Amino acid sequence: MKISVAHLLKADVGEEIQLHVAESPVDPLGENKELLEDGIAAIDAHIVATHTDPGALLEGDIAATIAQECARCLTAVSSSVRTTFAEQYYAKLHVETGAAMPAPPLDAKEIGSDFRIDIAPLLREEVILAMPLAPLCRPDCKGLCPECGRDLNVAPHEHEVPVDDRWSALQALKVADERRGDVKD
Repeated sequence: MKISVAHLLKADVGEEIQLHVAESPVDPLGENKELLEDGIAAIDAHIVATHTDPGALLEGDIAATIAQECARCLTAVSSSVRTTFAEQYYAKLHVETGAAMPAPPLDAKEIGSDFRIDIAPLLREEVILAMPLAPLCRPDCKGLCPECGRDLNVAPHEHEVPVDDRWSALQALKVADERRGDVKD
């Protein structure tokens, strides 16, 4: 998803262009296929690109459909994510003269010499940051059985807890007290 900002950088500082990027579903053979690797099944972004003194400021909002697994039972979960972003991109070269621009900060995102910005990494990063860390298929998901691994939502069950032999003496005392009727729960 590369966008050209050459015409924007030729305009006056403060000029804006509106961009809309939508792909539903994301094509596994298309230019945005790397979005699928992170579970992003569909994306819809509205972007405003503003000419700033060092380059271009991209601001906007993203709505995405995410395919994940439930953190408890591992079933497929599809959820919607919404987020906003603002990211400054620095030009390395002056668009009209080709002269070198001042060096950007070390961690800055740069506009290539072709004056195009690949916005797929930006959108991907912002959606990943907005994803739920532990998605659930439903709030009361019971998860998987720690003993046998079966889904407790589908087949609720319990396993007999093995008794540690070291506690057998106490267990014998409890049984004796129950016979006498002294045990209170």
